Amino acid sequence: MWEGVFKGSRWLVGIGLLGLSWHWGTKEQDPIDVMRLLLAALTFFGGVAVMWKPIFYLATRPLMALVDGIFLPGGRLEKPLLNLKLPAHYLDEARYEEALAEYQQIMKHYPDETEAYEKSIWLEAAVFKRQSAARAVLKKAKQRRLALDPLMVSLAEARGQE
Repeated sequence: MWEGVFKGSRWLVGIGLLGLSWHWGTKEQDPIDVMRLLLAALTFFGGVAVMWKPIFYLATRPLMALVDGIFLPGGRLEKPLLNLKLPAHYLDEARYEEALAEYQQIMKHYPDETEAYEKSIWLEAAVFKRQSAARAVLKKAKQRRLALDPLMVSLAEARGQE
């Protein structure tokens, strides 16, 4: 609720400041009044600062349409591109939570990617010691009839019995 009120008041204040700036900069300059001109400049910059987000959006929309037309001629992608390097990089730096989150995203968008299941099982069972979560990932992989590394399967099943 408050977000809409804040957005509306931002538009109102921004347009008011820009209108005031135009009035002081043009209408009251028959004999040039330097103070009114400086005041017009300050209110103009204040109005632009208040309205920066919508102004920036409107100014960059044509450029973004051009870039999208060049790099994505068929339109936006339905799912992100498969990137296995980022979670591998996270694993190399021992950023296990972030790696697991990336593997879960890969499993969501590419459910037949076996590496994501194997690494998730390894993270859950060996690193985080969450056997039930490792078994849940193994169960998802078995439901999809994926051929996983036998070591990962035994890791999830053997640790689950302890």
